[in-house]
Amino acid sequence: MAHPAKKIALDQLVKVLDRVPIVSSVKNDLSGLRALLYNRRPPRIAALGLPSSGRSSLLRALIERGAGHEAFHADHGQWVYIEHVGAKVDWIELDVDAPDARSQWEAALDKQPPDLVLITVEPSSMDKASPIIERCKSLLRSIPETETSVRVFPLLTHSDLIGGGEQDVESARRELAVKLRAGALRTDPPRTASAISGHGLEGLSEAIVLALPEEARLEAARALTRAREARIRIGNEIVQACTTVSVTVGVTPIPFSDMVILAPLQAMMVSSLAYLSGRTWGRKTVAEWLASLGIVGSIGMGLRFSAQTIAKFVPGAGNAVSAGVAGAGTTVMGQSAIKYFLGD
Repeated sequence: MAHPAKKIALDQLVKVLDRVPIVSSVKNDLSGLRALLYNRRPPRIAALGLPSSGRSSLLRALIERGAGHEAFHADHGQWVYIEHVGAKVDWIELDVDAPDARSQWEAALDKQPPDLVLITVEPSSMDKASPIIERCKSLLRSIPETETSVRVFPLLTHSDLIGGGEQDVESARRELAVKLRAGALRTDPPRTASAISGHGLEGLSEAIVLALPEEARLEAARALTRAREARIRIGNEIVQACTTVSVTVGVTPIPFSDMVILAPLQAMMVSSLAYLSGRTWGRKTVAEWLASLGIVGSIGMGLRFSAQTIAKFVPGAGNAVSAGVAGAGTTVMGQSAIKYFLGD
């Protein structure tokens, strides 16, 4: 969840913009920023399958930051909040063949519904895939009707243990797809993944982020280390929304309002991009980012602020100039931060 002070800052920004005549499109962008940044929460992911289907190792492979970090553990049958080197995930592993699977699942749903469900099947258990699918279908019916948009991703785990190369892996994936259709379980197309070799994890990470509700996407993109494209996509959304707000602020005929509103807005934008990348926003990070801009970039930002303020004293065209400068300055600043923090 966002820090209370940051929520207050965004609310104050909304109140200021409420006084601006041209705000209809900006309010939509502010709503998006509010959901993406300030109402953000960890993704809630449920993994259903047999005990040996590699769910914990899959999660570790998806969010691992490298060697040397202390291992985390996920309990079975209940929601567990996992915070691992900056990654934050609400995770539940449910053994569908356990006698108390249904009671555990319903207790978990009483606490919170999942955003996404993974159904894990390992190659050695393919002969048990049909019973697994039937149990999962029965459990998924318990998800509240208001959560009908929950996506279901079937996964053929331990795909590196399938002998014969890519053709055999694809053959096993198609076999699982046939069993899913026969079981009349509506899911996304099955994927293959390996926590050992990393096969399929990049595509899975990107797909997970896209499948989540807006308020869970930023934390998911930050947590899933292989979701590079998703991080850049979200980063561009943040920059675009902040640019739109900056243009509206630039239109306001109030001298120096850009320094009062734009400076905090742009600082919020850059700190959000740093957070999205997995880095902490401190003095060292700020210094490194400013150094990456170079002297010309830093001077350019200062000139843009000066131009905005001066333009507001010019009747008529001054506001249009100020708006253009404000938008361009925010975009340049945002794109430089994306390039530095997200490596685009």
